[in-house]
Amino acid sequence: MTDIKAVALNEKVVFRCQLCGECCRHVSDCIMLSPMDAYRLARRLREQGEPVSGTEDVLAQYAHASWLADNFPIYLLNTVGTPNACVFLKDGRCSVYEARPQVCRMYPFSAAPGERGRDFRYFLCMEKPHHFTGGMVTVKHWLSENFTREAKDGMKADYDAIPILGEKVRAMSTEEFQHLLFQFLYYRYYNYELDQPFLPQFLSNLEQLKKLTGGVDDRC
Repeated sequence: MTDIKAVALNEKVVFRCQLCGECCRHVSDCIMLSPMDAYRLARRLREQGEPVSGTEDVLAQYAHASWLADNFPIYLLNTVGTPNACVFLKDGRCSVYEARPQVCRMYPFSAAPGERGRDFRYFLCMEKPHHFTGGMVTVKHWLSENFTREAKDGMKADYDAIPILGEKVRAMSTEEFQHLLFQFLYYRYYNYELDQPFLPQFLSNLEQLKKLTGGVDDRC
């Protein structure tokens, strides 16, 4: 069995969550937090009474900085203990379930940039074989519940912007990018008011990132 395969929206998949928490363990340096994830977590933790005033508090306490290829900065969720369990796994359950990261919401499916006019391609993640017994789910139905319009719009905007930003970052010297790093992280991850809708802020921040890096789309 391969770990991942492409699926169509109308496809039916044998899958049932076993409530075992295994997909929350052995995830060291695996769960990348998007800006939307950080925003959702900050709002949820604040509701739970945690001393959280913004996304910066979540990222400082529950995540760590890392890099994609070509020096693109990201944040990865922290893990704890010998099984490298997600920091939010408590007593075998997700303590922030309503605000869990998008990758967790979509599991066992994932999305990638689309082709031939489609916004996304979808894949089935099969690294936990014991989940693929019992019930039956339709890809489209699963995604309708776990991949909201706001999440789709945010992910699509990100997919469109990251190649442009990455190209500009690669063209910078190390010194140039280090000089811009704080501002880059600020507009990507930190510049959010928790009492305001996420998506308009995110789209505005993407435009600021493009200006910051000189990242107008030269390919047009």
